[in-house]
Amino acid sequence: MVIRFSAFHQTLAAGQFPTRFLDRLNSNYGYPVSNFLYPLPFYAAEVPKALKFGFVDSIKIIFVLSTIASTFAIFWCLRQRFGELASFTGAVIYLYIPYRFVDLFVRGSLGESMAFLFPPICVGSIYKIKKGNLKFLPVLSFSTAFLILSHNVVAITFVPIILLFLFALPKYKKLTLMFFFLGFLISAFFWLPALFDLQFVKLSQIKVSQISNYLVSPFKLILPTWGFDPNPNSLNGMSVQFGLVSIACFFAALFFTLYSKKKDKIIIWLLILYALIFFLLTNYSGLIWLKVPFIDIIQFPWRLLAVIVFISAFLAAYIVDVSKKKAILAALLITASILSTIMYISPKDTVNFPDSYYSTNEDTTTVQNEYMPLWVKEKPTGRASSKIDIGKSAHIENELIKPANYSFKVQNDSPVNVKINTIYFPGWQVLANGKDVLINYQNPQGLITFKLPKGRSDVIIKYNKTPVHFLSELLSLLAIPATGLFFYYIWRRQNS
Repeated sequence: MVIRFSAFHQTLAAGQFPTRFLDRLNSNYGYPVSNFLYPLPFYAAEVPKALKFGFVDSIKIIFVLSTIASTFAIFWCLRQRFGELASFTGAVIYLYIPYRFVDLFVRGSLGESMAFLFPPICVGSIYKIKKGNLKFLPVLSFSTAFLILSHNVVAITFVPIILLFLFALPKYKKLTLMFFFLGFLISAFFWLPALFDLQFVKLSQIKVSQISNYLVSPFKLILPTWGFDPNPNSLNGMSVQFGLVSIACFFAALFFTLYSKKKDKIIIWLLILYALIFFLLTNYSGLIWLKVPFIDIIQFPWRLLAVIVFISAFLAAYIVDVSKKKAILAALLITASILSTIMYISPKDTVNFPDSYYSTNEDTTTVQNEYMPLWVKEKPTGRASSKIDIGKSAHIENELIKPANYSFKVQNDSPVNVKINTIYFPGWQVLANGKDVLINYQNPQGLITFKLPKGRSDVIIKYNKTPVHFLSELLSLLAIPATGLFFYYIWRRQNS
């Protein structure tokens, strides 16, 4: 995360917005990772960076603030439905549940940690809207957009939960659905190019993970374990436990539901989803992962635990709220929740590299280099001695190399082939004396190459916007005022 953020910052500071192609990564040959992976945590980290914090501290600040803010958000969300004590209990469960500590201390997933902030705001806004407080319509739109921008895969897993609340509650269904959809349009500048450009990268040909390797026995989902290996089935495998308190809340909520005269539809659906996710994480669900289209888009089954975190908080608040001995039950759940997970607040080990280590690191920062363009047949193994490679007969002047933006002047006595030690990706443009130059990238490393005629040329090579980029950014720009205008029209009608 720190390596990627430092490259993101350098590219943004050089003027590329939205930031898509990180020029420093992939051994300084460039990598389009920001075109595909959640950008909001890095835009947020620009705030502490602007306040003179380093790259490491800026990332830490976003981890801390998003974790704290998510706890307040879930409390506010639960208060739309439950009492104060019940909501406080649910908020503690939301924070002190094993998977939150996996994200913080094992995986270091900045995107997922930030994403936990927005589902409560979405659901809480839906509750407010259903009560007639239509001021929360634009809040729903922007919180939906921020969820998508925080972690695209986690957003996909939470869409069914948000739609469940949207359709289960009476009043304003169509209106709420419209503003939920506007959230997708607001974030279109990110997800639309990401979807379109998948056809150009190796993710379309490879699987980042073999789903079956990450399915576990039911006991691993129940028994308290802790480890740091990415594969939960290894000896030191990371924990995929639901948490004993979470499981207790599930069975308590099931008990109250079965013996309650008045059935709560939302609680019933949450119980069904909880049980379904439990099954999907076990090695008995392998056939479903193979047969159901697009289900493996989440790459790692344990990502569904993010949804369990939200459901557990809701079920905890529910059982405290319906209990006759609210204070005792709340105290038991809070105490058990903290004591059962407090020992996980510890990393395996620590490192203390200076910011310069991260700001010069040229890794791709992805698991299997899955966002490498398809035409790259030989991944670069080391940094090139120079960004511009040109024939000896040519003389280069005024060379200026900035992230994803290079310029130079050249005088050559005969036509010359130029190689730029940057991989080509749609969006790169070469201008010579103000005119477009045809780029050829059909070489083993997929590098930008082109020809210059005899004479003097003023050359600019930059990563530009493609038509899809323009369209997606236009949609986002139009969706923001549209959200405001729709809300203003509805508000005027309501108050006239």
